[in-house]
Amino acid sequence: MEEPQPAAEDLPSPSGLHKALRTIYFTFDIISKALQWTNDHMGNFNVYLFIKYFLASIVFYLVACASFGWVTLGIIYLVISHERRSKRDLRAALAQANESTLKNIFAASMHEMPAWVTFPDMERVEWLNKIIRQLWPYAGQYVKDLCKYSIEPSMRTALEEYKLNGFQFEKIILGDTPPRFSGVKVYDDTSRHEIIMDMDFAYAGDCKFEVSVSKFKMGIKDLQISGRLRIMMKPLVRQIPLVGGLQVFFLNNPDVDFNLIGLADVFDMPGLSDILRSIVTEQIGHMMVLPNRYPIQLVEDIDVVELKCPAPAGVIRLNVIEAQNLMKKDIGIMGTGKSDPYCILRLGAQKFQTKTINNTVNPKWDFCCEFLTEVIQSQELDFELFDLDDGPGQDEFLGRANLDVQEIWKNGEVDMWVPLSEAKSGRIHIRATWLDLSDTADSLQLQLEEIRALQVTTKNPLHSAVLMVWGDSAKKLNPSHKQIPDPFVRLYVGNEKGETAVRQRTNDPVFEEGFTFLVRNPRTQELKLEVIDQKTNQIQGKVELDLNVFLKERKMEVVGEDYSLSGASGGLSTLKLNITLRILKTALKTDDGDGGPQEKDVSVPAPREGTEPPTEVTSVEEVMSTAATPLMQMFPSATSSEESSIRQRTTPASNAGIHGLGRVQLTVKYGPRNNLIIVVHQIENLPKEEDGELPDPYVKLYLLPDRSKDSKRKTDVIKDDCNPKYDERFEYPIPPNELTQRTLEVSVINKKGLLFLQRSPKMGQVRLDCGLLDSSKMTQWYDLAPAADDDDE
Repeated sequence: MEEPQPAAEDLPSPSGLHKALRTIYFTFDIISKALQWTNDHMGNFNVYLFIKYFLASIVFYLVACASFGWVTLGIIYLVISHERRSKRDLRAALAQANESTLKNIFAASMHEMPAWVTFPDMERVEWLNKIIRQLWPYAGQYVKDLCKYSIEPSMRTALEEYKLNGFQFEKIILGDTPPRFSGVKVYDDTSRHEIIMDMDFAYAGDCKFEVSVSKFKMGIKDLQISGRLRIMMKPLVRQIPLVGGLQVFFLNNPDVDFNLIGLADVFDMPGLSDILRSIVTEQIGHMMVLPNRYPIQLVEDIDVVELKCPAPAGVIRLNVIEAQNLMKKDIGIMGTGKSDPYCILRLGAQKFQTKTINNTVNPKWDFCCEFLTEVIQSQELDFELFDLDDGPGQDEFLGRANLDVQEIWKNGEVDMWVPLSEAKSGRIHIRATWLDLSDTADSLQLQLEEIRALQVTTKNPLHSAVLMVWGDSAKKLNPSHKQIPDPFVRLYVGNEKGETAVRQRTNDPVFEEGFTFLVRNPRTQELKLEVIDQKTNQIQGKVELDLNVFLKERKMEVVGEDYSLSGASGGLSTLKLNITLRILKTALKTDDGDGGPQEKDVSVPAPREGTEPPTEVTSVEEVMSTAATPLMQMFPSATSSEESSIRQRTTPASNAGIHGLGRVQLTVKYGPRNNLIIVVHQIENLPKEEDGELPDPYVKLYLLPDRSKDSKRKTDVIKDDCNPKYDERFEYPIPPNELTQRTLEVSVINKKGLLFLQRSPKMGQVRLDCGLLDSSKMTQWYDLAPAADDDDE
């Protein structure tokens, strides 16, 4: 018997059903949140969080009266907020874990290990962490002064661009957890007037910073900062403390994360919170990421110019040409699709971005830019590729690559394809040129001609010189409106601008700040300086200098010159400056005899900073003869027979190898990112086929014992050539503890024939034990041996 159905008038109306569902959902949400917190915090119920969720639920409920879709947005907000907070809490827990905890998860994650575990050249410094732990309670006042007088003005200026005014610190609590150093490396190949050390820095403390912005109070807690910190002690002096000053800086942007508190926590969503995090990261970069440094003067009688504004080591001119075989992120019909790729280039705090090429996985950018390079050792150029999508924060990651600055400095020029890591496929074509700084004007015309030739295709502004300006002090500034000014100096070179810090209430300010500008053409450009009163925003006086004048000065520099400020009442105001002009000069490329660029660490020890690049050589024999002397100096116990062995192994008597199958030149090294890097340079003297036809060779790699598709790497095919040149680079991610279990198999294949008639025989093979890699001989020639038959083509 059928049950009676309710009449239509007994059913709730659609609007009534919506209201009932809304009431049930939000009531259940509020009760569940309260029960969850009561259960998790027995005896310590968080009233603030309960009120926060309660108010949020009420807001969503009221808005939902207009549309039920707002309930979905409320759920999305709560889920996203919870997920982001959970991930940050997990990172904070890992960062705060002590050494014993890290040892317990060694097998699970090699990346969480201290640097001294992963890299043998990093030494353990637990003794230093004990000292810092003891000193940490006394660091409070120093950190407060740093925040109030250095960070607060920079943050105020940055936030004003987003119409957020009046930023200031209200409360600064350091907490009980000090920073830690997980490893240290001291360089022994530096100048005898300086000490350089790298330290892996990590801070994951219980600090709390409360700030006010536009009369709203908010703050951050659980701040996490980690990165490679460099400390340069220079100059060394003959009185205690024996070190004249310190330069402290991060080589690259550190990883920064934190949790928001107060009003900011309510808006902790993608987009809004990302803006705040990017501002904090940028301010750290402006203060302590190269080319910016944090100087600390320890002795009075030293050259403060060298301490606070040292001359750059050189300039890298970078050309991102193209990419190939990128991942398809915009999937179309029947599995087809492409991407809209662009590339972000970084060196320390310096950043450039290419244009976006739409609907392609093989973009051609031909983008040129230039980076001021402060140090050579242990710094990398980073490349990140993204697929442009609509909406903020929605761009999808396509992969990353990196290039050692030291590699570019050593070779003068590097031109290679670099595979993308953290991506299923893709590689990027990069050309990087090292430019020295010359104190004579002889190379200016040549550099201008090179720039004109490059800009025909790239149309990006390139530069021919570097200008260094040291603003020492000003004297006899005239007070505006009979008040003592708060002066600062603003500098202009072309479209570039710089500003000193403000000096409070003085007619004779001492600035002691330096600035470095790239100059397009010193014959036509000028330097403008204005002394401005911050309180009234009035110009106290200005100086305009034609850069062409400095081309005629001895060594193109002026030291301690007092320049009269035009426009200043009374005409007695002066500005004391040091001005140095340097012309960019293309460095000589270290050649391997075939015109192709060499790789990093080509059979010579790591170079010393501040020394001249190696002179050009014309053959592999000259490279090895040049390397023999420093190798013997590094290892005095080495005998002449060992030197002879090195030469025989790299330059055998027969260029066809001991088996008559030819030889291959490879660079094999283990990188700092837990990756095995292989560069296939070239092959010499491959035999012809039986009918006298030239082969179509390519090189195939496997990292044994894995012979799967993921382990396979291949170069391009070179048609009809017994001496092919590739200069292609490949990478394998591999933990250091697995190196001894792996063998690199390098096979040369002849890809002759068409389709099903193709016969791809192996022409020769080399197998290298990864556990026996020699860091002093990364680039070598290897004789090809008959190939094994355990891999069918």
